[in-house]
Order: sequence, then structure tokens, then C-alpha cells
Amino acid sequence: MYEWKTQKGADNYRASLSIQFPPEATFVYRAYGHMAETSLPCITTLAEHQSELASDDVIVIGDQRSDRYLLAGALTAFRSSSIFRILRRGGCFTSIELEQPDIKNGEIPEELIVLEGNDWCELLFQYADAAAKKMGVKTFKESKNITGYCTWYYYYKDVKSQNLWDNVEALAKKRELYSAEYIQIDDGYQRYYGDWLELNDNWKLSLKEAAENIKSHGMKAGIWLMPFIASTASNLYKKHPDWFVQDNFTGKAVIREGWASEPEKEWCCLDATIPEVNEYIANIFKTMWDMGYCYFKLDGLSFGLTRGKRHNPDMTAVESFRKLLSTIREAVPSALLMACSEPYMPCLGFFDHARVGYDTSRNFNSVIPNQNYPILSSCDILNAQRETMSNFWKFDRWFRCDPDALMARQDNANYTEGEARFSVLTGILTGIAITSDNFNTIAPERMKMLGTAQKYRMRNVRPFLYRCGQWFQFFKGTINGKYAVAVFNDSESEMLCDLSNLGLPEKTIDLLTEKVVEKVYILPKHDAALFTVI
Repeated sequence: MYEWKTQKGADNYRASLSIQFPPEATFVYRAYGHMAETSLPCITTLAEHQSELASDDVIVIGDQRSDRYLLAGALTAFRSSSIFRILRRGGCFTSIELEQPDIKNGEIPEELIVLEGNDWCELLFQYADAAAKKMGVKTFKESKNITGYCTWYYYYKDVKSQNLWDNVEALAKKRELYSAEYIQIDDGYQRYYGDWLELNDNWKLSLKEAAENIKSHGMKAGIWLMPFIASTASNLYKKHPDWFVQDNFTGKAVIREGWASEPEKEWCCLDATIPEVNEYIANIFKTMWDMGYCYFKLDGLSFGLTRGKRHNPDMTAVESFRKLLSTIREAVPSALLMACSEPYMPCLGFFDHARVGYDTSRNFNSVIPNQNYPILSSCDILNAQRETMSNFWKFDRWFRCDPDALMARQDNANYTEGEARFSVLTGILTGIAITSDNFNTIAPERMKMLGTAQKYRMRNVRPFLYRCGQWFQFFKGTINGKYAVAVFNDSESEMLCDLSNLGLPEKTIDLLTEKVVEKVYILPKHDAALFTVI
């Protein structure tokens, strides 16, 4: 029986869990916040020279020789996030330390769970289910893969309304190859961040006319926005500077640097403890819903946890964050909500979909070498796949997990056909196959890849044949009830896939290339395969 012992004297809640593992126990699974740059894969070993490793929400440690694993995790995040640290002393795991930064010492902490077992993946599945139940996550509809199109990764912020219409019309004519359900207008339509109902000069039609046009082509309208922030260039900020989280010392709005360029580089976080803020955001969503938008991508969510002084000092940053999410969900109860750049646990119970991977791009690999491991330095296909698949235990448990846009096209793209398969396979494993490819220029064979991601879905996904300190390359599960294996060759050399070692019969099929394989398969570098029983 494990017991958390509260540490006295700290300003916030801290506790420690004493553990006893032998010196050969070095396995650690740790979770990262969304979009966190990291130099280590999610499963690693705590080497002799290291004294601790940190993890968000949950951590798993273990001894691979005896198959003994222990999980410690937060079941709730109503008022605070939870950070876990595994400590090594004298060559052994000695304790797991917990910090809940928004819980004051003496207050009731967020609920925790400790699990033991001989399968670390199963512990994560059990944990995900238990946390989902505590946080009020609803059952997901998994009957079909989600398909769609967004404008971002082809046009970025230079998008014009005509670019959207050209792709909508092309999609309507090519439904037999790939049938998009949702058409999402991405960043670039608005005049300023925060003024979501004001259009810039590149948009010649109103948002209502855009939604009607999408619907008339047999698809559903979606739109991107960042409900928690406004730039200092926005009319919202200029009109209501007191609506934002304030600096504790200056009394002015806390300004953080966003990812945009001038004049919108400086962002402020709306204070959701102010009633008028909730009314303003609710009106935006209701207005867009009435225009015909039923899919909303909510980006920049991590900025919603900005530290500072709020109108209601008794509400923590997490409480304020969930307050505005509740306002949005109440405003559009039937809408499909997708989270992006989000803190995972505080979002539970509000979102249907959520991004669980780094941003993709028109590049396959943009890493910078760093001694032993590459640093995730920028957005690309490889980093998006790695982070997405590290979150396999969240798939269809916390939300439907979005791997970001699938990159299949051959133009405006710095990747090979094999690297496109690498991207497309993430859509098959997650069940979300939304793309940003240009449907007026995409080659038929590349569009066929997207059709494959629409057609197939791997269930019960879990990694195997892995090594600590390496990213996952092999995943097993089922497709249409049949055993299947997904392989990502992210190495710089060919990979020999022995079907018998993968648990497959001597004759099988690769669904990505539709090639029948016997006994062994040579998978080129930067390529992917999806094997299943014929």
C-alpha cells in the first residue's frame, strides 16, 4: 500500500511517495505537455549520473528484467495541474515527488492514483480510463474516421478566400478518391487575434457566406480561433485592457510573446473570472454557430493558464481556464470542439478532439543534432509523428486524438513519397485524417494515400519491439478485427522487417502500397508500412 506524505513548509501542495526498486530498475515513461520541445523520447532510462526526471500528469517507472512497473498519476485537474518527478539516490529509485502548483499548502489536493502491474502500457490504459471517468469525459463515437481539409499548411497566413473556394470545388469533384467531411478555415481570415468576427482584406466573402458555400458543396463548415488571447494590436485589447490577466506588480495586462510576427507578436490572456469576458466569448461562438459553423478548432490554449492577477483572486489559473471552456461548451453544446496547444488534463470533459502531436510542416525532418539525441527544434512530419504516437494511451480515451494535418501532396512539399506515407499512417492509427493539401494540384497517387487513411483504422494501438531511449517504430493492433502491425522507419538506413518477428504469417499485405509481402520486407529509410493478414 502506497501513501503520499505531504511536505510541510512549502507555499503550494507537495507530496512524496517512497518506493523500493532494485538498482537494475531504470525504466521511465514520462509525459510531456503538448508542443513541449524535448531531447529525450518518452521512454528512457534514468542513468547513474542523473538524479531526477519530471513528467506532466503521470509517470511510470519499472524494472524490465522482472516486468514490475509502478504508475503514479493525477486523476483530476479541476484547480491545478500535477507535476511528478522520479528521484534516484544511491543508484536506486527512491521516491516520486509531486507538485500541484495551484493548490496551497493545507488545501485539498487533486486526486491521485497509484497502480502496479507487469505491463506498463496496460497501466497507462487503466490510468487514462480512470482519469476520464473522474473528469467527466463522454464516450466517443468511433464508427468512422474523421476527414477534412484546412488551409494552413499550404497557404499559412497568406491564405485568401479564393484559395479556400478553389479547394472546396476540387474536393467536391474528387469524392471517390477522398471525401472530406469538414472544411476548416484556418488562421488568416481575421483582422487581428481577438477580433474574430472582423475580416481582413484577403477575405472577400462574409463568414456566413463562406459557411453557406461549404454546405452547398456537401461538406460541414469549421473555423479556427484562439479564444483565450488577443494581440495588443486588436480592437478588443484597445477597448477593454482591463479584461486581461494583470501583472501582480504593474497592474497592467500581462504581455507574452506569441508565435505571430509584428504587429501581432504580443499577446494577452483574457480573464475568464470576469463575467463580461464570458459573455463576449459566448457571443462569438453563438454567432459563428448561427452562421453555420459546427466545427471549432481552439488554438493557443496553453496561453489560457497565464499567471497573474485575476478579477476573482480565489480562482486558480486552471479554474479560470475551465470556466471559459464551460462557457464555450454551453454556447455551442452540439458543436465539435478540437483543442490545440492545450494543457491535456484541464481540457478533459470539454473537447471531442485534441491535438496530441507537435506541429507538422512541409518538411520531413528539421532537427538539429545534439550529442546523443536530436532536439525537436521546429515543426515537421517526424516530430509530429513521434509526439503523437508517444500519446497512444490517450487515443479515444481522453478525446479523439489529432495527429495534425496529414501531408501527402507532391508540390509545395520538401518530403518524399515514403515520407508522405509516414505522415499518412498517423491518421490511420488515430482515426483523424484531415489534410492541408492543395486538391487542384495534388497527384492522383498522392490523393489515393489520403483515401487509404480514410478507409482504414487501426484499433487497440500499442507499441512493441521498443528500446528505452528510442522513439517507437513498431505498433500493433487490429484492422477490421484482424491483427495488424504499423512500422515507422525513422532511421537513416533500410529496415529489414521479418514478418515472423512481427507476429504475422509468411504472406501478408502492406495496405499503404497494396503490395503482397512474403516472409521479409525491406522498408526504405524515412518510410512506413502497414501490415495486416490477407
